[in-house]
Amino acid sequence: MTYRNIIRISISLIIGVTLITLVSLYIFLPQITKSHLIGFYNFKQEKNLYYRINAPKKAISELKNLIKEAKIRVSDFWGEGISQPIFIYCDKSEDYRSFGSPFETPACAHLGINSFIVINKNGLDVDIISHELSHAELYARIGYMKRELEIPVWFDEGLAMQVDHRDSYSTDTLKLLSNNFYDLPRIKKMTTYQSFGSGTDEEIQLNYGAAKYEVKNWYTDKKLKMLIKKIKGGVNFCDAYKNN
Repeated sequence: MTYRNIIRISISLIIGVTLITLVSLYIFLPQITKSHLIGFYNFKQEKNLYYRINAPKKAISELKNLIKEAKIRVSDFWGEGISQPIFIYCDKSEDYRSFGSPFETPACAHLGINSFIVINKNGLDVDIISHELSHAELYARIGYMKRELEIPVWFDEGLAMQVDHRDSYSTDTLKLLSNNFYDLPRIKKMTTYQSFGSGTDEEIQLNYGAAKYEVKNWYTDKKLKMLIKKIKGGVNFCDAYKNN
């Protein structure tokens, strides 16, 4: 076999593997894949914001202001904002199912090669946008693999809830729903989205409130920075969390 043939075969293998990978991603992670390919769809781009050309101008104007407000809030909590997510606004439900989530959520974050925050018309809320931005900030500081392998969902959500001030997840609401904190869910057992997000609407609301409460009682700026430093240095989450 000549050197030229080896090169041709190698290139063919690389192209083949790349195509198989892209097709697999599209099949198993369609929303994330489409978000990464947003530039190829019929969306208008304004800096890091994408939206359909026929989206209501009032909604786009409101969204821009909410993003600015959310960035200020999140930067105040984290000390600075270092994430640079791409925002995708979906005014239509079918677009949100295509780029965001198949579930009826107001917004979601896709954290992969880039960070994407996908928002529908029910997500035009500073608390919701701040929540998703906080996910992006943790990702920007800790990286994809560490976030996926080390950070339990209850902590990721509880941390994001620190900048989410909706009344339905407040301490007072949690106190009422949990029988004066007596019937709190075993939140630290909920390390996956499947365990954290399963149950009735009230049970899921309780999970978010309990995660917020747990992280709030643990949190200081120094503790959070130390936890991130330890995890990046190879310490597992449990040890980094309890020894802070």
